[in-house]
Amino acid sequence: MAVAMKGIRKRGESYEFTVSVGFDGNGKHIRKFMTYRPPEGVSERKAEKLVQEAYMDFYKRAHGNKMLDENMRFRELAEKYFAEYAPHKLKEVTLYNYQSNVKNRINPVFGNTKLKDMTTADISSFLIGLDMAPQTTRKTKVVMQSIFKYAVEQGFIKTNPCKGAYCKKAVEGAADSVGDNYLTIDEARKLMRLTEEYSYFNTMIRLFLNTGIRSGEALALRWDCIDFENKTIRIDKTKTVTTRTFLSTTKTTNSRRTVGISDDMVELLKQHKTEQDKLKAMLGDAYRFPELVFTTCSGNWVDRNELNRRFKRLLEHNGIHKVTIHGLRHTYASLLIFAGENMQVISRNLGHASCEITSRVYAHVYPEVQQRAAKTVSELLSNIKN
Repeated sequence: MAVAMKGIRKRGESYEFTVSVGFDGNGKHIRKFMTYRPPEGVSERKAEKLVQEAYMDFYKRAHGNKMLDENMRFRELAEKYFAEYAPHKLKEVTLYNYQSNVKNRINPVFGNTKLKDMTTADISSFLIGLDMAPQTTRKTKVVMQSIFKYAVEQGFIKTNPCKGAYCKKAVEGAADSVGDNYLTIDEARKLMRLTEEYSYFNTMIRLFLNTGIRSGEALALRWDCIDFENKTIRIDKTKTVTTRTFLSTTKTTNSRRTVGISDDMVELLKQHKTEQDKLKAMLGDAYRFPELVFTTCSGNWVDRNELNRRFKRLLEHNGIHKVTIHGLRHTYASLLIFAGENMQVISRNLGHASCEITSRVYAHVYPEVQQRAAKTVSELLSNIKN
């Protein structure tokens, strides 16, 4: 079959398209190239028509955006995305996580693949094959989706191959469930007894248990966030670690909140401030972050991993089942629900976007609450009968 059309050259079973898109600043001719092969089994006449249609589509795209470059490899696209787009659109911690995801998961598979060769089916197979939790797989898809969206907007490709790709199905409720990562009432009481003696570590554990605050939020607290008179704590920052350590805005808009604290917690924080002020007086300017509520003895950042390790040892040595620091947040919410506190209040204190999220995450508490409610009704009715 011979296609008599300027810009089309037959090469074996394929066709090479050439489109001129003008001249560069040095007067050099700029051309775009593409190879097309008609599907097998079509008639010669049909093949000729398909070739012409493919050429015209390529021609329009080339002239519609002279940046068209489907021969670009994914690694090159990612580099452009992180250099030109991401720094202006993403939070620093999000940018850091995206770069880590591309480096460790995506580039080893697709780094050298040309954009025109990346299909939705390939991406689905990749996502399904990742040996990680479904919610983590979805994060990888979000990264790819964002990079390909940028590619479409810049005219490097015509469509987003990540659109329609699917991940492994999450076990129902797994993404939200806290599992057994919370303490029972008896365990929580035991932990309170174990942390009665003052230390900055014990103060933090009690704060977690009494407010449901996230560890990153606690490590970002400044003294001007604590209102001793009105017994409140303002939460508006979180400690963030990328290539550096800094305070960033909280996880979501709803995470910026003010929570109440008990009289006991007020007194404990006052004691903590007194002890910290002694250290500041001793070290002077060597105390690095005097504005922070929780620091090391030298006034430096508290390492979250070390905090978790120390907490783990405390539980192991005292026969309390294993939970994480974040599990104290779950314990706080579970205790409030069990005590019959208003769901809207609990949701607001936790910094959730809605009561629905709180209800879904802490659904494990409801069977106990329902049993208690049934017992209460039964006792009431028994009293009436008697």
